[in-house]
Amino acid sequence: MLNYLFKILKVFFISVLFFLIFDITVGKFTYKKLIKKKLVDVDITSLSKRDKIFDHKVAKNYNGLVGWGDKRYKFCTDNNGFRVSCDKKEKNLKNFDIGFIGDSFTEGTGVSFENSFVGLIENNLSNKKIANLGLSSYSPSIYLTKIKKLLNNGYKFKEIIVFVDISDLVDDTLCYKVIENTKVVRKNTFPDCFQNFNIKKNNFNDFFENNFKFSNILFNFIFKKNDLNNKKIKNQLKHSRSEWTYNYNKKNFNNFKFDEVSSLSINHMEKLYSLLSKNSINLSVAVYPWPGTLKFDKENNLQVKIWKKFCINKCSKFYNFMPQFFSEINNNDFYNSYKKLFIEGDIHFNEYGNRIIAENFILKYNELLLN
Repeated sequence: MLNYLFKILKVFFISVLFFLIFDITVGKFTYKKLIKKKLVDVDITSLSKRDKIFDHKVAKNYNGLVGWGDKRYKFCTDNNGFRVSCDKKEKNLKNFDIGFIGDSFTEGTGVSFENSFVGLIENNLSNKKIANLGLSSYSPSIYLTKIKKLLNNGYKFKEIIVFVDISDLVDDTLCYKVIENTKVVRKNTFPDCFQNFNIKKNNFNDFFENNFKFSNILFNFIFKKNDLNNKKIKNQLKHSRSEWTYNYNKKNFNNFKFDEVSSLSINHMEKLYSLLSKNSINLSVAVYPWPGTLKFDKENNLQVKIWKKFCINKCSKFYNFMPQFFSEINNNDFYNSYKKLFIEGDIHFNEYGNRIIAENFILKYNELLLN
């Protein structure tokens, strides 16, 4: 009996050893070439191209399947390089009623255009010409310089709506610098921009995830924890790029004081307001939460206070989406509340989260038209 058990264990361990050897030698290559390559045309981040004025933009006239984490979705741009519906491309359009600008949340990372909040709004306001100017890792320094370049190139807008992200203060502090109000350059702290300083590095885990692709997939399938102890979810909740609204840490901002950090982004937005005013373009501002905001902060948080104050005598409308998201949270079951609103293991809104933004935006926008 013991000999039989020993033989079974021996076969098992030899099989595991051979599987691991296969995985580390050819698994990584096979995963990239045979699996990931067939699922997507490109990773969404690879569509970004450098721009001499506003740092980066997206490829023009792109039509393909892109990947973001485990998500696969259609991504299309027009000849302006603006994200559009893959079914409704209009060429040579330069006159718009509304231009939405923001970062990856506004771009609609992780969902199809039709399920992004800009796409849903466009579908509802079918009589309006709408441009999605948003792109991953944009911030007020880029909002200013990109819109300035577009206006100089003959683009026209009746209104610009800026979806200010919680991470924008980090990006303006660590990533970008505006030179003579005309162009953005990357700071020498740029490599630190997108780090989550709250994550403790685990060299073994990183090595395992990067080199044993199939083993990692199998491990996650068997042992994945569908709760807040899930590593990816935990990392997104305590993200250093969003926690400044309730726990400001100078170390995450290159040791700048909070007033210095906030005044930098506010200054860029002041200049954007002046630019738009000179061109008779209305400005509106919108704010929304990250997962950590909903878990650790309050509804009337610092992000709301900063941009609500900024909007006094400047904005046509201040869109505050914090109440709608906080109303979705059940603190006794935060994991399911998080899953309902966000792409699992990520900070970006899922289809339902995007729908909350769109539906409440349309209500407020129509109210404004009636007044």
